[in-house]
Amino acid sequence: MKKLSLKNVSFILAGTFLFSAALTSCSKDSTSPDVPLPPIGGYASSDSVAAANLVAYWNFDGNQKEIKSGTDATSADRASYTSGVKGQAIKLDSGYVFYNSIPALDGMTTFSVSAWVQVRNNGKEASDTIDHSFTSMIFQLSKPNSTFGNINLGLETSWKPASNDTLVVHGWYTDPVNGLQDNRNDPFGTPSVGAVIDTTGKWINVMMTVDASDPVNCLIYANGKNIGAYNTRGSNVYTPMTPSSVIIGGWLNNVPGQPHTSDLWPHAFVGSIDQVRVYNKALSPDEISALYQLELAGR
Repeated sequence: MKKLSLKNVSFILAGTFLFSAALTSCSKDSTSPDVPLPPIGGYASSDSVAAANLVAYWNFDGNQKEIKSGTDATSADRASYTSGVKGQAIKLDSGYVFYNSIPALDGMTTFSVSAWVQVRNNGKEASDTIDHSFTSMIFQLSKPNSTFGNINLGLETSWKPASNDTLVVHGWYTDPVNGLQDNRNDPFGTPSVGAVIDTTGKWINVMMTVDASDPVNCLIYANGKNIGAYNTRGSNVYTPMTPSSVIIGGWLNNVPGQPHTSDLWPHAFVGSIDQVRVYNKALSPDEISALYQLELAGR
């Protein structure tokens, strides 16, 4: 039998390596940067959805900066980082992140606020002797000397015990007479309204939109779908009071040194928050669906 020389063996091994490398190169998965992903709802990424109307954005990817303006947090309490929907998220242990001013938010007449949350209910269990339940505020555009702000997107986590996996989403906004308008949830109805089921341990997306139509529409969404009712608010258009500040995961009452009411019940957030976006328009259902799907896909 013919013997292979050392030279021939080296040539064969080199050829095998090159062939294997070529196969590896051709087998890159679809998440590779040089392989375009198909659009979702006509958009390549979540940043493309209503891009001209995005006025504030927090991705909490290792820092607390508001991305659009580059504004860093004025203060924060009991805040750390954890894995999020995209990259990292802010994890709050009865904590908040506070921004003294985001000027782009002051001049809005319509708006949409979107956020991802991972949180549990905290209502009183039958066996509890002390009630430690509280409403969980996700995003607040505050107003001076007030517990509720100009924009409030939160969860009624006190309505159900921690063992219940249904979260109730609630939104409020300031009207022309400095009152509050909200979406009036009915989480105990059949079917329930404003509620998201099977949430334990999961990231869920919640959104609130308010337009300037007649009547005004105040809509609540979860995971890309409208879940609200009692949506029409008559002629009560969004009318903010200024100066305003931004609190993610808390109420103005939670921030030391800020002018607020004497209410003692507001409690800072327990859970994680990611991908907070504020738009100066009411996003359409198609835009909301696309944003949800793109962020869910990490795009």
